[in-house]
Amino acid sequence: MTHVSLLEIDRLSVGVLNGEDGVQLVHELSLSLEAGQTLCVVGESGSGKTVTALSIIRLLEFVAPVRTTGEVRLDDVDLVALTREQMRSFRGRRIGIVFQEALDSLNPTQRIGAQLVEAYHPSGHPSGHPSGQRTGASPRADLRGKARNRAYELLREMGFDDPERIADLYPHQLSGGMQQRVMIAMALISGPDLLLADEPTTALDVTTQAEILRLFRTVQREHQMSCVFITHDMGVAAEIADRIAVMYAGRLVEVGPAAEVLASPRHRYTRALVECVPRIGVRRPDGLPTIGGSVPGPAEELPGCRFGPRCGHAVDDCGKNEPPLAVVDGPGQGKGQGQVACWNPGSGPVSLPFPTAPQPAVDAVAADSTAAAADAGPLLVIENVRRTYTARGRRRGALLGLRRREEHAAVDGVSLSIRPGEFFGLVGESGSGKTTLGQLVAALDDPTDGVITFAGRRHTARGLEGDARAFRRDVQLIFQDPQGSLDPRHTVGRIIAEPLRALTDLRGPALRRRVEELLDEVGLPASIIDRIPAQISGGQRQRVAIARAIAPEPKLIVADEPTSALDVSVQGQVMNLLLELRRERDLAYLFITHNLSLVLSIADRVGVMKDGRLIEVAPPDTITGAPEHDYTRTLLAANPGLPAEATAPESGAPTGFA
Repeated sequence: MTHVSLLEIDRLSVGVLNGEDGVQLVHELSLSLEAGQTLCVVGESGSGKTVTALSIIRLLEFVAPVRTTGEVRLDDVDLVALTREQMRSFRGRRIGIVFQEALDSLNPTQRIGAQLVEAYHPSGHPSGHPSGQRTGASPRADLRGKARNRAYELLREMGFDDPERIADLYPHQLSGGMQQRVMIAMALISGPDLLLADEPTTALDVTTQAEILRLFRTVQREHQMSCVFITHDMGVAAEIADRIAVMYAGRLVEVGPAAEVLASPRHRYTRALVECVPRIGVRRPDGLPTIGGSVPGPAEELPGCRFGPRCGHAVDDCGKNEPPLAVVDGPGQGKGQGQVACWNPGSGPVSLPFPTAPQPAVDAVAADSTAAAADAGPLLVIENVRRTYTARGRRRGALLGLRRREEHAAVDGVSLSIRPGEFFGLVGESGSGKTTLGQLVAALDDPTDGVITFAGRRHTARGLEGDARAFRRDVQLIFQDPQGSLDPRHTVGRIIAEPLRALTDLRGPALRRRVEELLDEVGLPASIIDRIPAQISGGQRQRVAIARAIAPEPKLIVADEPTSALDVSVQGQVMNLLLELRRERDLAYLFITHNLSLVLSIADRVGVMKDGRLIEVAPPDTITGAPEHDYTRTLLAANPGLPAEATAPESGAPTGFA
């Protein structure tokens, strides 16, 4: 069978110019992509995935001075050698791109239809947009009509039943999944041969993510398109990829057919990534597997393999010489064979670090503490709580311009109790009411009806009864995005000290000592105390948010999607920290998430929300094995996962990584 390569990347190196030397972000990357194929590029943040995608479409040069060497050939055209003017004709027409944050990529002041029309560049069309408004320009008007019809056609193809109505809306009037579908339509409107997708499903709930992935597969098949799909989620890669390329610190460390890379990864980094993925049906109550350390920065000079300092299987060569990318023996043939850059590659499926039976001895201790907590009575009781919002509907009556008032129940009759020290996971789609319920528990909003009782303090529609300052000490929050929840102007020390100043009597040297103790408790060096959030990594920012939350020694933490945008290894580190703090401080958690496999791995109980109602509450084993509600079964079916072969134990291999 003849294989035709649409995209050939040959020894691509990308560096950011910084003085005389500069910093290299991607190092001699070589990849190929066949027509109609999906290549998933995976790796942690800082591995060079997004830089590679932006270098293919030549967008990186607009935000930073870069030096690019090597070749990126689309068919037989070297994109690196083109002038900016020549490259402009390839964007949109031959290469489309879908960015990670759809809302940030769409123009908030322009209607969806106008943005789609503006993006229309049919083959052979001269420069200029069809949205131009020249008087008497009938060819341009005809082109606008074609662009509008093409926009409606693509919106319908993206699953919108009423494309004319959607085209008339602004981006903020659409949900996250709808915005992402609009971005896909925009990338496809000119019929490109190659689609670049940069983390397009990050932070989406599992059903919306499954819908977007199905859409990608359908679009690719119907449009006979090739796709480079960037993700840090190995489960997503398992759902969509034909081939997988694994990047680490700007290097390609493994590439091969998706089934082989996931079921029997060779590079120790790939094996670590696969091992870190939470799996439904595998309980890990005392912690998730992680990869110690972090991805080295591009300016760090390390001899040998750059993954070596984090690898638990390093040999002498790993610290001396950088391993070359070499073909490995496997079931693939010809171009389907895998390649790996590792001096001590693994073989066979990865092992599970936490066997399902027998459970570790720590579980008995946890069971005893849970039983004691149950005897002590609930810490939090939610009784038939509702939270409704009223919005103005469509106009009624042309003369008076009256609007009908419409009531929407974000939380609708929820009843729940949480014990001291319990880890309660709350899952559901976006818009199901999870975050609203968390805000009510934390008294950031008042219920319309019902009663919330925390440690004897009542919270009703009239507000919070009793000592509000004591309540704030006992109930703290961890928000989804630390970049948005941490003041960018304040230092780490000031951010952590803020609740201590407001809720305790600590001041001066005693306050700084307490901040340093908290940094140590969450695994951060004291040296970052005077840095601002922009100067630390995403995982470190989330640890700062955790330190701020535990500073006043609360009894309950409401954690709203705290790991949704983190790499799988950093996610494991953050979750293990939360579990450790729970054991040490007897903390209870209301953990809000859309990551079903994560919460089923570690939670004591799981609640499922839909349309503002709590439709099912049960232990993880019951949710996994015998869910009662059809919606719960839908969530389980939509959850992306690895093939069964990837979960089989590796004979004689040590588990875990350094």
